[in-house]
Amino acid sequence: MRRKALQLLAISCLVALAGCSGALTGDGGAGEQSLEDVSYPAGVSENGTNVSALGESHTEALNGSSFALGLDVNQSSSQSNRSTALRAAVGPNRDNVRMNVSDTKRAMELYTTAEQRYLRIGTDGDATYQTSERTSDGTSLVPSSYSGASYLDRFAGQVGANFTPTGVRDVDGTTVVVLRADGSDVSAPDGTNVTDYNATILVDEQGVVHRFEASIRTGRDDAASRISVTMTVSDVGETAVEEPTWLDEAHNQTSN
Repeated sequence: MRRKALQLLAISCLVALAGCSGALTGDGGAGEQSLEDVSYPAGVSENGTNVSALGESHTEALNGSSFALGLDVNQSSSQSNRSTALRAAVGPNRDNVRMNVSDTKRAMELYTTAEQRYLRIGTDGDATYQTSERTSDGTSLVPSSYSGASYLDRFAGQVGANFTPTGVRDVDGTTVVVLRADGSDVSAPDGTNVTDYNATILVDEQGVVHRFEASIRTGRDDAASRISVTMTVSDVGETAVEEPTWLDEAHNQTSN
């Protein structure tokens, strides 16, 4: 697990372009259902999880559907503390996306159509705008799928964590399988010492990851750092992407 992948990826890629936190407790809430009553999505078995395959299943299951994406990243060390939050509404064809990003230093909002990309940086009374043609999604704030699967890969797949089914829960009327992992099988290349790792995935039978939480503590050269990541996907098929109230202002400022 590279230090950059754990400590900088989520925060730096969010800031460059421009409810969701809380611990999971218990495995109940799905009535009388148990693991024997549900079907595992692609990548999941009773013996473990192929995170890469699960990420692909998650993205495929969201194709053609609107949804809301939430991401919270908190990093703490002896030198600094930093928090970043992202909230996005994603349209079914991925043309219309509206996203808010905030951290300890500034706030940003992104809005896209099929042809244009609008970025608002700052707060009321002190905001600047950038307007450009929509380009390759490779430089977007989140991957082309907008599903958040890359964060699952970064903080679960690339560290080699093995998630096993531990129970069944209900999330807003949807039955999900609870997958849990701890640090017993996490690899730590490049001299980075992972001293603690705990993570949970809530995934439904179609493969949609409704919630992913990871807490990672690393130590290197007497410097310790902890990162907590929470990703949620909600309101699948029920999310509307509305134009921001500042769109006219963005047109006026960038056309001058």
